[in-house]
Amino acid sequence: MHQADKVLNRAVLNEAVVEQWADKAADRRTIFFCATVDHAKAVAEAFRAAGVSAETITGDMPARARADLIARFDRGEVQVLTNCMVLTEGFDSQPVGCIGILRPMLHKGTFIQAVGRGLRRVDPERFPGIVKTDCIVLDFAGAALRHGTLEQEIDLDEDETPPGERPWKTCPSCEAELPHGASICDLCGHVFTREIGEKRLLTAFEMTEIDLLDRSPFFWCDLHGDGQALMASGFQGWAGVFHDGTLWHALGRPRGQAIRPLAVGTRVQALAAADDFLRVTETSSAAAKSRRWLNDPATMRQIELLQRAGFEASGMDFGLSKYAANCHLNFRWNRAAIRAAVLRDMDRAAA
Repeated sequence: MHQADKVLNRAVLNEAVVEQWADKAADRRTIFFCATVDHAKAVAEAFRAAGVSAETITGDMPARARADLIARFDRGEVQVLTNCMVLTEGFDSQPVGCIGILRPMLHKGTFIQAVGRGLRRVDPERFPGIVKTDCIVLDFAGAALRHGTLEQEIDLDEDETPPGERPWKTCPSCEAELPHGASICDLCGHVFTREIGEKRLLTAFEMTEIDLLDRSPFFWCDLHGDGQALMASGFQGWAGVFHDGTLWHALGRPRGQAIRPLAVGTRVQALAAADDFLRVTETSSAAAKSRRWLNDPATMRQIELLQRAGFEASGMDFGLSKYAANCHLNFRWNRAAIRAAVLRDMDRAAA
C-alpha cells in the first residue's frame, strides 16, 4: 500500500480524480477507498480545493466522532468520504451512489465488499426524495479488469493468495519458512533484496467504461431484433427482460415452476436481476454448455416446434442457432404468461 501511495498520491493525479468524478458522478454521495491514510487525506483535500465538501474517516477516530461524521454524510452535509479500508465492512449508508477505487485490490472479496457499500437500497421513509437506480464505480486501480464479473461464488472470508504469488518463501541462509512479504529472516537475520527496475511515475490516465454484464456466462438473445425483448436460456430455466415503453421488466422461470417477477426499473437493473437469477438457477458448467449451442444450427425438431408456435417463416433458415431457437421457443410457449406478468408489474408501479 505504501508503494501504491507513492504512485497514486500525487497532486496532479488527485486533481484528475476530482475532474473524473465531477464529470461522471458530481451529484452523488461518494466513498473513496485509498491506499494509505495520508492518501485519503490528500484526496479529500483535493476535493475541498475544488469546492466539494469532503472528509476523511480513519480507524483511530473516536467512536463518537466517526458516528457524527457518518451522520453528516447521511444528511448530505458531506458529499465525499475518503478512507483507507475503514468502510469496507459493517458500513451501511443507503444514499451512497458512487464508489471510487484508488488502491490495489488483489483479493476479489475485498473488491466486492467495497463495491457493496454503494449497492444499498434506499428507504424512501428514511431518505425522502432520494431515488437511486444504480451505482457508479470509478475504478482507478484496475480492480474490475483484474477480477471481472462480481457475481460468481466466492468466500469473502477467505484470505486468497493472488495468482502467481506463494504465501511462504524459504530463507536461503537457514532454510526457514517465512511469510512471502518478509524482508528480514527472524531466525538468522538474512536480508532479502530484490532488483529494482527503472522507476516509473504515473503522470496521467484515461478512464474507460466497461460493462460487467458483457462478461456474463449467459448470452442474451434479441427476440425481435429491436432490443426491446431479450432472453437467455439454460438447462434449469430461463430469464428475460422486456420493455413496456417506459420501464424494463425482468422475469425468470425455473424449470417446472411458475414465472417469477425479478425487477422493474432501468435496462441495466433488469438485466442484472435476470443475470443474477440465472447464475443461481444454472451451474457454471451448464452455462458453458448452453453457450456452445451458439455455434450449433437449430435442430429439425426445434424448427418444427417453432413453425407450430407461429414463428415467422423468414426466420426459418440455417442461420438460426440451436441456442436462439431455444430462446424463441421459451418465449413462444410462455408469451401469454410473460404478458400477464408485465401487466401486473405495470399495475403495481402505477399504484
